[in-house]
Amino acid sequence: MLPELAPLNRLLEHGDSFFRIVAHPDPPGPLELQTVPRWRTPDTLLLPVAEALARPVCTEDFAHVKACEGPACTLLFADHTRGHARRWCSMAICGNRAKQAAHRQRVKAQKR
Repeated sequence: MLPELAPLNRLLEHGDSFFRIVAHPDPPGPLELQTVPRWRTPDTLLLPVAEALARPVCTEDFAHVKACEGPACTLLFADHTRGHARRWCSMAICGNRAKQAAHRQRVKAQKR
């Protein structure tokens, strides 16, 4: 085991859950088996976060993990585009801001 993963693995060991059969919300929906966590200690409240961290560690190709090019953004993302040319974590947020800034710069340059 990698020593860097030890804290995450310790957190994942706190997991305790049970199963419940629930009706799908769209009637007449099928029944589905749902996993329900038990929150026995404060550490177990971090289990969803630990699982969200553990999944990409095991499944992502880290050659395609990039840092967002947004100047104030600190997020990482997995670039699943065909040419691996994605630049921003979110086109709606960071990409839009970058395009707005570029547009303002072009307009400013034209006025000079």
